[in-house]
Amino acid sequence: MGKGIGAPRLPADSTADGSGSPGAGDALARALDYPYSAHDGDFLFRDGRAVPLHPDARLGGLTPVIAVGSNRSPTQLARKFAGLEVAVPVTRLRARDVDVVHAAHIAGYGAIPATLAASPGTTVELWITWLDEGALTRMDATEAVGVNYDRVTVAMTWETPGPRAPARALLYAARRGLLRLDGGPIALSAVPAEARRHQAMSQEQVLRRLHAAHGGDRFEDWIAALIGTPGQDGRDALVGSLAETADRSPCPGMVDAHGAETLAR
Repeated sequence: MGKGIGAPRLPADSTADGSGSPGAGDALARALDYPYSAHDGDFLFRDGRAVPLHPDARLGGLTPVIAVGSNRSPTQLARKFAGLEVAVPVTRLRARDVDVVHAAHIAGYGAIPATLAASPGTTVELWITWLDEGALTRMDATEAVGVNYDRVTVAMTWETPGPRAPARALLYAARRGLLRLDGGPIALSAVPAEARRHQAMSQEQVLRRLHAAHGGDRFEDWIAALIGTPGQDGRDALVGSLAETADRSPCPGMVDAHGAETLAR
């Protein structure tokens, strides 16, 4: 891995999942808009925004980390890397026999985040963030590694092999498994896929289903009560309930549960 740029500390107003401190009027949209808008193609994230990635951009010395959910989005990267000088190439690929599904936990900003699931015959869009040491340290912190996610090494079957399709990559795999509704995992409708086997829902559809099963207040008030430090107890209770019915299938393509050292060599 390359040397980090700047200090990897989180900004003072950020939580472990990179949620920051949105105003009350933005909190509901922050939850419902997950996984946020993807860019229209490969890009370089620098100075808080996406700029074109040169076709011959060098990726050597950087660690490829698969983004299955919001880490594909320049909006979320701006939150996660706030206060840290980074230059992160982000490339788009399509992987076979996997799908992006909802995890069996809730983020500190009120969304049900994503993880990867096996799905024979499906081809799904994935993104790669190419991180130096400092950026990887920050990303680990925002993913709550050891709490919500494990960082593992995976080998994907890419639709189009090439220099931007790594043979091995890091991935954040949900520790509590896959959210299960109606008897199976629920794919993210916002993530493009072909031949999808799992039922797909939007973030709002998933949250409304969970509210119907676990919430007593008005939908908007229920979400607001789960956000940030004041919502920790409520999130813990919800996660405990989701864990009881979670799909505990292993992460697809995993070749090493201690992937950081594998890729760093």
